[in-house]
Amino acid sequence: MASNVDSSLTPPRPTSRTRRALSSRHSASSSSGLHHQPQQESRRRFKMPSKHTQRKLLSLAGSVLVALSAGSNYAFSSFAPQLQESLHLTSTQLNVVGVLGNMGVYLSGVLWGRWVDKRGPKVAILIGAAVVLCGYGGLSLTYTHSYWQRSAVLPAVLNLMTGVGNSAAFTAAMNAQAKTWLGSQRGSATATVLAGFGLSAFMYSTLSHELFPGNTGDYLMLLAFGSSLSFLVGAVLIQIIAPSPAEEADASAVDDAEDGALEEGINRPTLASVGRRRTSSDLSARAYLHSDDGSPDEDEGADDGDAERRGLLGGRGRTGATPKPSSGDTDSQQPLDITGRKLIKHHDFQLLFLIMCLISGSGLLLINNVGTVTRTLYEYNHGIAPKPPSSSGGSALADLEEAAAAIDRVQALGQTAKRAASVAVDSFAEALRKHEPNAMIQQEQAHQVSAISLGNASGRILIGFLSDVFVSYVGSARQRVWLLLPVTLLAFSSQVVFALPNTIDNVTVLLPASFATGLMYGGLFGIAPCLTFEIWGLKYAALNWGLASLAPVFSGNIFNLLFGTIFDRHVPETSPSHQCPDGEECYRAAFEITAVATALSVFLAITLIFRRAGLPTLRRQR
Repeated sequence: MASNVDSSLTPPRPTSRTRRALSSRHSASSSSGLHHQPQQESRRRFKMPSKHTQRKLLSLAGSVLVALSAGSNYAFSSFAPQLQESLHLTSTQLNVVGVLGNMGVYLSGVLWGRWVDKRGPKVAILIGAAVVLCGYGGLSLTYTHSYWQRSAVLPAVLNLMTGVGNSAAFTAAMNAQAKTWLGSQRGSATATVLAGFGLSAFMYSTLSHELFPGNTGDYLMLLAFGSSLSFLVGAVLIQIIAPSPAEEADASAVDDAEDGALEEGINRPTLASVGRRRTSSDLSARAYLHSDDGSPDEDEGADDGDAERRGLLGGRGRTGATPKPSSGDTDSQQPLDITGRKLIKHHDFQLLFLIMCLISGSGLLLINNVGTVTRTLYEYNHGIAPKPPSSSGGSALADLEEAAAAIDRVQALGQTAKRAASVAVDSFAEALRKHEPNAMIQQEQAHQVSAISLGNASGRILIGFLSDVFVSYVGSARQRVWLLLPVTLLAFSSQVVFALPNTIDNVTVLLPASFATGLMYGGLFGIAPCLTFEIWGLKYAALNWGLASLAPVFSGNIFNLLFGTIFDRHVPETSPSHQCPDGEECYRAAFEITAVATALSVFLAITLIFRRAGLPTLRRQR
């Protein structure tokens, strides 16, 4: 009996089939665990951005969208010759129209920055959308209906509106990103927006070539509604997002480490590495961080120790590591927090301002007149004689309607209908042949504007990368001023090829020259803000850069009006559409002057380099 109970309580021995099932289940579970482990690790490694970061990225996308339309003033040459023909303008009058657009961009930037600081970016973007819509829409109607013929007043005012509106939207977009991101992320974000701004002319000139070949009126409407719609979408997406507590803690820790290193007076190589932590993109972003703290003249006499900690010239400490100042200004080797009259009287600022005048003026001359240059070379090489401009603004639709009406009229005549219809068809074919060169010319204009736009965007990106690499290599941020030399040399080279006879004599050779001009223009506006902040400090960074960026306003007016005057002298008095038949000789004298101007900029750049930095020590700091 007991044996029976014991046997009933004893668990049965597993059979061989049961043992195999258990072992297979165990191996399956272990293998599944091995598969789930890397998946869990990958999830930990590639986490989705937080909602805070997603909002910041969405705002950045809105700023890029706005910037892609805000730089459309650089596309002026893609429709300028057609506008000139429709309104019977001289080349000087056309350049007045273009210059007013540039003035709207450069003169209103600082004012819009103050506005955005007080009222936020959305209102400025909405105002920009409305003003740009009125500006480009008015230009389209003026072109199509030939209002105000032989007068540049109305188109100049309308183009000024486009500049003011684009400046409002772009300043708001940049300001929002400069306040949303911190540190190196701020530099990357604003550099992305700047690249979109530089590519704006490329985008719209490409769209005009693909969608509206030879149809300038519809192209101007595309600029009006495309820009306005982009701004409206951007106004919805763009917002200033305060940094998270973790981001602020990281940024403050870096700043405290830099300040502590400066006050402890550690060795010079480490100080140089502190100065190199601020990249060119981060410095350029500060141009859009406007501040209302105090008046410009309140703290111009701040002590040198505070100025050194705020400055970026290699992080000099108080241990006697500061090099001896060069001849000239006694403070030429130290970062200064000055603005206003003291800034204007500073010799280094005067040198930088003159360099910007000479290079930006030469660049704007081609940017605003490359359409005229393209048309002149194309007609000269294809033997197209100047012809009277059509009263319909160059639209083929009017010729179609006229031909159809002629056919209807002659059909009512009975026996002569066929003959008259044949004449009408021939006239329609002639109209198509008349408009074919215009479409080809506008296509070439779009190519040249695209080349300048690509060069402009590439120059802004490339000069920032090269300056950061160079500063990292030589171990001192004050050596960044050496990057002015390749920019001025490129400017001189690009203008010399235009000045030499029988060099830029067709639109094919014009293409690389246009790219080089855009490259030097973008390079200038990529390096100049960094130098402004590194030399004169960050306290008045936005205001100082606003003063420096007035250079294109002065030089752009002078050089563009100079081009118009020289071109008009070569136009025959009997030319009905104000076209010059002499090819490159119509304007080459203007580029001879810009070649001399850019040669002078090389000399001024070398002077500024040796005043600020001297010869660099080309060795990597450890």
